[in-house]
Amino acid sequence: MKRWLALASVAVIGWTCWPLLRPRLLPAAGPPWLVVLDGYHRLDRALALQAGAAHRRWPILLITCPQTGQPTSAQRARANGPLLVLLEHPPLGGDTAGQAAALGHWLRDQPGQQRPRRLLLLSDSHHFPRARWAAQLAVGGLGTTVQPWPVNGQASSPELWPAFRDALRLQLWRLSGSTGAHLVPAFQQYKRNQCF
Repeated sequence: MKRWLALASVAVIGWTCWPLLRPRLLPAAGPPWLVVLDGYHRLDRALALQAGAAHRRWPILLITCPQTGQPTSAQRARANGPLLVLLEHPPLGGDTAGQAAALGHWLRDQPGQQRPRRLLLLSDSHHFPRARWAAQLAVGGLGTTVQPWPVNGQASSPELWPAFRDALRLQLWRLSGSTGAHLVPAFQQYKRNQCF
């Protein structure tokens, strides 16, 4: 009995940590992408990076709410490479965990050899490292590493409860396909009203 309990514990720990281990052990091989979590200034920063020598022509994936109206026609015109828009969907929650789950769905749909080895995740400094960990849990099991890129300074210290909550929600999503947004209907409705 103890042996089975030990094996089950190792299996659970291995499954939980797989999104952090897989990119180191079996990394994806595709070219990098710039990923923007909503926000005009964030997309402007990604477009500036895309125009620069180091990130020239890296594709941009914008994860946004329909109500934001992003990207604008001016932003589309500035793109120096592919600019793909991924609209969030209500069942995922319209928040950081929902954006990470949308990113995970998108990556799963990419052919194996085209899955990026690295995603440069652009958001605000107060949003990291929470957004980074959520995104890593969503895509790491496919061999992709998430690198945070705060658009307005250094990443700040994490707020422990939101970071832990989003990590739990992403583990739930990995297990069931749901971020659990429906468990807090008032918050889900608030996000829906802002986003859709």
